[in-house]
Amino acid sequence: MSTRVTHLKATHYFSVACKTLSYTKAAEQLHVSQAAVSQQIRLLEEYLGVALFYRSGREMRLTSQGQTLSEHLSLAFDHIKRGLESVKLEPIGGTLQVSGLQSFVSLWLMPKLWRFSDLHQEVSIKLFSSDEREDIHSGSVDVTIDNKVNHQDNTVQSLLLSSEVIPVCSPELAVRRRLESPSDLFQCWLIQVDTSIYRWNTWFEEQKIPTLDNDILCAEVSSWYMGINAVKAGHGVFLCPRFMVQEELDQGSLLQIFPNGLKNRIEFYVNYAKNSSRKERIEAFVNWLMDEVKHNGQKRA
Repeated sequence: MSTRVTHLKATHYFSVACKTLSYTKAAEQLHVSQAAVSQQIRLLEEYLGVALFYRSGREMRLTSQGQTLSEHLSLAFDHIKRGLESVKLEPIGGTLQVSGLQSFVSLWLMPKLWRFSDLHQEVSIKLFSSDEREDIHSGSVDVTIDNKVNHQDNTVQSLLLSSEVIPVCSPELAVRRRLESPSDLFQCWLIQVDTSIYRWNTWFEEQKIPTLDNDILCAEVSSWYMGINAVKAGHGVFLCPRFMVQEELDQGSLLQIFPNGLKNRIEFYVNYAKNSSRKERIEAFVNWLMDEVKHNGQKRA
């Protein structure tokens, strides 16, 4: 069975004529001839088998059937209008919903976000942290930032930054434990995230230092954020993305204990829906992110 609305053009003309109660005025609003309005309404009346207007002296009035149809169409066209507005391309001003990995949001994005708000006071950011990838096509979030390549259709993904993963600790720990060569790390508590490519066994192997399982006193954490907090407190040595602790390295509150990081770098990507109605707002935010990376001297490739 066909679901196409019959005589949609005629119902539109009729709806306008209901408000003006004049074919001539309706024609002026619709930018068509009076004859075109008359013809469409006549076709609609023939289809329905009832009269929709009648004349009372010089005035045109709605019949009872015309009044009933007018009320239904008013609701229908209001619903259509709201539907169109809901997917219409929005202006730059408004709310932007951004989701990112907890460590990235807490350690990199949040300390810098005020600069975006200064540049774009018309944009209100709702920021979420999640270690699960959010669906940017569902409407619940506009931008996601994570470290996974995205192969979804109709998605724009850009490399935001690429960082070394380096061994860091507090200066006090380095002095107390006399960490002068990589083998000295065997006497330390070594912290790593629960991701296979960023583990201490891999680092030792790349430094050509043989190890046994019982050589390494390891603790696993579920996020970079937890590991960084641990080493800031003087607990152990952590394999950590450089960009997340660059400020602490510059200030001297953390120390890169040995020059070589892991060969595998960590990469973060920004993602958004290609056909989002908030595209102008999203692009302003993404461009700002890219500028922040550039101005902070961090690598994008």
